[in-house]
Amino acid sequence: MDKIIFICTGNTCRSPMAEGLFRAHDGEEKTGLTAASAGLFTQDGMPASQNAVTAAAELGADITAHRSRMLTPELAHEARYLVCMTGAHYDRLCELFPDCADRIFTLTQQDISDPFGGDLETYRRAAAEIDAGVRSIIERLAG
Repeated sequence: MDKIIFICTGNTCRSPMAEGLFRAHDGEEKTGLTAASAGLFTQDGMPASQNAVTAAAELGADITAHRSRMLTPELAHEARYLVCMTGAHYDRLCELFPDCADRIFTLTQQDISDPFGGDLETYRRAAAEIDAGVRSIIERLAG
């Protein structure tokens, strides 16, 4: 299967929620794409933040086993799609991997604000925005 990789900064909040929600909505089965996530500025092996785990679970996604990882050139090049949480992530990816530019896009037209360090309600808002974007991607790619 080809991969769809969701990208954010630290790979502990937004992109793990997107990956988990893609799976929870049967995105892998509907699109034939394996979901993954990575960060542009992170350390490998960190768990998803507790509020991200809770907010994702409320929408049906289990991300308790998630561990962060850095986006590597190898990972970027094996992806069919690289889905960014913000325009800044998009710009950075296009700069780092210009040969992948036709496979890079943002999850939604509006940036998904980073909930890192926020309260559960902040994470719930981000999760709801991510959920809507993920559902839209599944619909487009499955059609």
